[in-house]
Amino acid sequence: MCPSGAKNAVSCFAIVAMCRNRGIGVNNSLPWRLKKELAYFSRLTKEAAEGKQNAVVMGRLTWESLPPKSRPLSDRINVVVSKTLTEIPEGHHVARSFPDAVQILQNLVDAGKVDKVFVIGGARLYRELIDGPHCSRVYLTEIDKEFECDVFFPEFDTSKFRLVKEEGVPEEPQQEGDITYHFRVYERVKN
Repeated sequence: MCPSGAKNAVSCFAIVAMCRNRGIGVNNSLPWRLKKELAYFSRLTKEAAEGKQNAVVMGRLTWESLPPKSRPLSDRINVVVSKTLTEIPEGHHVARSFPDAVQILQNLVDAGKVDKVFVIGGARLYRELIDGPHCSRVYLTEIDKEFECDVFFPEFDTSKFRLVKEEGVPEEPQQEGDITYHFRVYERVKN
């Protein structure tokens, strides 16, 4: 499943919303309020094969940006990558690095507990995922407006990914208030 060549290696999906300047956050929060886009994120990251859950992988700042009542993200196994965080609710995991997170996820996949793995931020984890062998898809919401941001989604080599259609992912432009956005799905091109 993963281009690394390892048998049954973990395949991960990046899921992110970015504005025109590639911004994804400001002051450790989202710079926009898009309820339908958030519902799309929730649906995509929760829908799993029967008897399994999806996993969401995030950095410490992304974890801390979640409202306390939303931590951990429900109906998903949460894996937080942090060198300093020590405690997380039972049934969820802390990893010291992205490779450590991949090992935790591999064990969960092998045990039949995890269906899909979504990396949900921040920028450093997105970069490590996209540059490495584990990223098979990028679920990208392109917001057709520029916002002031201090965190940005990294550029990625589009020659290594192709735009694909996926059932359940709307192709038509979405509108919330004065903001238009598009859902895009990029799949890694097999070598």
